[in-house]
Order: sequence, then structure tokens, then C-alpha cells
Amino acid sequence: MLCGSNARDTHLRGDNDLDIFVLFPEKMSREEFEKEGLRIGKKVFRGKQWEKAFSEHPYIRGKIDGFDVEIVPSYRVVAAELLQSAVDRSPFHNKFLQEKLKAKHRGEARLLKQFLKGIKAYGADIRASSVPGYVVELLVLEYGSFLNVLKAVSKWRQGEVIDIEGHLREREARKKFKGAALIVIDPVDRKRNVAAALSLNQFSRIVAAARAFLKKPSEKFFFGKKEKPWSIAKLGKMLEKKELVAVRLGYPKGALSDIIWGQIQRLARKIETQLRMNEFNVLRSEAWTDEKKDIVIVLEVENRVLQKSTKNTGPFVTDEKNSKAFLGKHTKLIAGPRIEKGRWVIEVPRKYTRIEKFLQSFLKKEKRVEKDYMRKALNKKCRILQESNLVELFKKNREFAEFLTTYLKGEEEFL
Repeated sequence: MLCGSNARDTHLRGDNDLDIFVLFPEKMSREEFEKEGLRIGKKVFRGKQWEKAFSEHPYIRGKIDGFDVEIVPSYRVVAAELLQSAVDRSPFHNKFLQEKLKAKHRGEARLLKQFLKGIKAYGADIRASSVPGYVVELLVLEYGSFLNVLKAVSKWRQGEVIDIEGHLREREARKKFKGAALIVIDPVDRKRNVAAALSLNQFSRIVAAARAFLKKPSEKFFFGKKEKPWSIAKLGKMLEKKELVAVRLGYPKGALSDIIWGQIQRLARKIETQLRMNEFNVLRSEAWTDEKKDIVIVLEVENRVLQKSTKNTGPFVTDEKNSKAFLGKHTKLIAGPRIEKGRWVIEVPRKYTRIEKFLQSFLKKEKRVEKDYMRKALNKKCRILQESNLVELFKKNREFAEFLTTYLKGEEEFL
């Protein structure tokens, strides 16, 4: 079964993805299912370029005559609620939309996809945290046209519920999918929010872009703009106003983009958390990779150097039990203990005063605890980049230069 936007005639120009699902009997063992799926996939690509990829289970993907083709094994279950693998829903999605989408909807879906692509909020991959094609088509079904979608989106609030088949009451849906920026109940599986991957930040960007477009329509929303890298002089002036540090890793060979991006984002969150716990306050961070050689996590911080000591405030003096524990716990003091506003106060030496030293120590530990691709990335080429190193990479790699220019500019393109 051919699935995806090409099957529904809602694909964008240049979209050469063919998602072909091979359906197996639901009683087939998982071992035989995977073995046969790979055998058929390899047979399709005989004489062509292919590779084994991994999602929930392995599958074969490659190129045939300019098309990016995926041969995905799936169980032929009678209902999406009975799925045995995560991809078993896709044929049901395909059938539902082929029955519901009319000719008038297809052009409207393309407009909405291109709009979202233009503002960098389209795609099912983890990197984008955005709106997948399936959700775009459901939005067009719900509201009828591209303009009607934008009018509705401009008034959305966090936790907006869209339920085409009326599976759940709004209150019930919000309770079930608490914390989701947007809730779009899967028409073929009431237990699933198909917009779950959409981050609050991307949700907010889409709302802002819809309002901006309705106020002043322009083609720029559909095609965006490629940021021209700043001159080295301009970059230098901006770096004088900010405190930047970065972690550079080697891109692990054979890593799928969607899988490695999930691991990059998780590592970035861990780094931010640890920096804040050690009083290196992070203002913002963003990751970049060329998906071939380098991964760079850029961090903007309030300060890269801290004072040699830090002040710890303990319990009230009147709390005898906790006072005893607090005073007994800290033996290496620079000053104190003293009493301030009724509490015990001490000054202790910091273990790390320079952010680079802390990051080196933290990443050395992470090499031992991280798994899979991220362990390979940390061991391949891990180093801390100071501002001078960032400038060197900026000079050598145009793609990174475009990313860093956009990051430092810090402005939404559609405004």
C-alpha cells in the first residue's frame, strides 16, 4: 500500500518520498515479520542504493530513479486500536483521508503545508517539533480551506481541541492529553493525539504567523528566507555583547536524523540543567548539525566565570535539629557560620568557577552513561568551543554560519 501525501495527492513540489507499506498477517511472529520485511525491501532495491534503517523495527530505505523510497513492514490489523507495531496506524490514516479529502481540499492542504514549511513549522521529525502532514490534512478537513484554518489558528489557545469524529468531549480530551499545546484526536484511534509532537514554542509561532499573515498577506510566509551570514566584523561586534560557549560533537556514522535529533535534544537539556544547578545561568540554547560531520550545541549564558565562593543559607537557628545537621555537613568553609535574618549562613568554595572546566568534567562522565549514537558522538570528537573557536567554524562552514547568524539575530522571520 502506498501511503503518505503522494498517495493522497497533497504532496508539495519536490517531495519525492514514497512510503510503501508491506502488510503482513497479524498472526505472523515478530521474528518472521522483521525477516520477511527486510527480505522484500532488499529485493525491491536490487541493484539500487539502499540501507537498513531502524524505527520500532528495522526496514529498508533507499533511492530509486530520484525517489526516496521506504519499504515499511506493517501488520494488517482490523482496527488501529489493535496495532502490534507503531506503523500499523498508517494504512488506516491513508484510507480515512482518501475517503474524506475532496478535490477542493487538496490544493488547500498544499497551501497550508507550504505556509508551515515557509515559517519552519512543518514536518513530523523530532528536530522540527512541528505539524506533520497528516495533521495538516485533518485541519483542512475541519475548517474547509487554508484561509479558514489561519482564521481559526489566529484565535487558538493552548490546549485547543480538534476532534473530527467526535470521539471525546473537550474537557475529557484536555484531561487525557494534559499539557499538550494542541490536541488533535486521531480519527482512527481515539487514544492518540496526532499533534503530540508539536512543541508549545512552535504552536505559538504558528499562531503568531497566522495573525501576521491575516494582517498583511505576503508570499514571504510561504517561502521564508535563507539568512545571509553576517560579516566577521559584524559577528565580532555581536559576540562582544554576549557570552557564548558551545559543545562540539562528531556526527555518528549511519545515524538516522530523527533518532539522533532526539538524543541531541536530550543531551542539550541535561547540559542546561547541570549548568543551572552549578549557577551558570543559561539564557537560551540551540543545536545544529550538518547530519554528516558535526553536531554543535550553542549556549548563551549570563556568565562564563563565577566567584570563587558561594553563599549557602541554612535553617533558622531556632530549628535545633536541622541547624546541627547543616553545620555538621559543611566543613570546608571560607567564612562563617554566621547568623543573618535568623538563619545560619556560610560561605563555601565553588568546585567549578569556569564554565569550560565544568563542561569538560560533565561530558567526560556522560561518555560513560550515554548509550547508542550519542555515546559515539561524545567519543568521536567532543570539545568545548569558546567564542574564538565559533568564529573559526563560522568562517569554514557556511551552513553553520547561516545557523549562527539566525541564532544571534534572534528574530522571527515572518515578523
